[in-house]
Amino acid sequence: MTHVRLLPALLIAVAGLFCIKITHLVANSDSFVGSTMPVQAQEVQPPADPAAAATEQPAPTNSDAQEPPSLMDGMRVDQSSTSRSELAILERLAHRREELDERSKSLEMREALLKAAEKRLNERVQELRTLEESIKLATKERDREQQEDLVKLVAMYQSMRPKAAAKIFESLDIEVLTDMVKIMKPRTVAKIMGSMNPDAASKLSMAIARGETLEQEVNDLGSQELPQIGN
Repeated sequence: MTHVRLLPALLIAVAGLFCIKITHLVANSDSFVGSTMPVQAQEVQPPADPAAAATEQPAPTNSDAQEPPSLMDGMRVDQSSTSRSELAILERLAHRREELDERSKSLEMREALLKAAEKRLNERVQELRTLEESIKLATKERDREQQEDLVKLVAMYQSMRPKAAAKIFESLDIEVLTDMVKIMKPRTVAKIMGSMNPDAASKLSMAIARGETLEQEVNDLGSQELPQIGN
């Protein structure tokens, strides 16, 4: 009788454990299904409209559009080193430009100095030409006056007696006598020299001879082409 009552109780306990186990399994399966549903929904969600996605995509900034690529033909470009090299080239070009400007200014100044020196030289040459002409005119005027004075003296001595003229000739300067004898009549000169003492007459004769030789040399030099000022 005791064994018969324990059997139903054992069956009831086994059935209860089985129900608890089933309940636990069902609860776990519900939580698993709930956790996997968003993932499945996300996987099966259709893609959004490409046009709408393009409009919603933020436009690239100006810096991003103008930024050069950091890779070129498989080589990395160092933008900082490129900028430094370009800056160095620009600095050298600027320095070279300054040197050329300074050289140009120096050449212009030198050219101006040369032109000024040439102008002063031309003015000096013109002054020398004017001075030369004035000297020539003054020399001609002086020679004319001296010639007139000599002509007057010659006329006076030729009108004198030879002895009286000889005494005066002996006291005159030899150069003056030479110039006077050149324009006097040879016959008159011979009479005067015949009345002079032998020493004075000899000196006058030698002076006349030297004067003729010197005059011939001067004429020979004058016939040659002499350099002119400014030519």
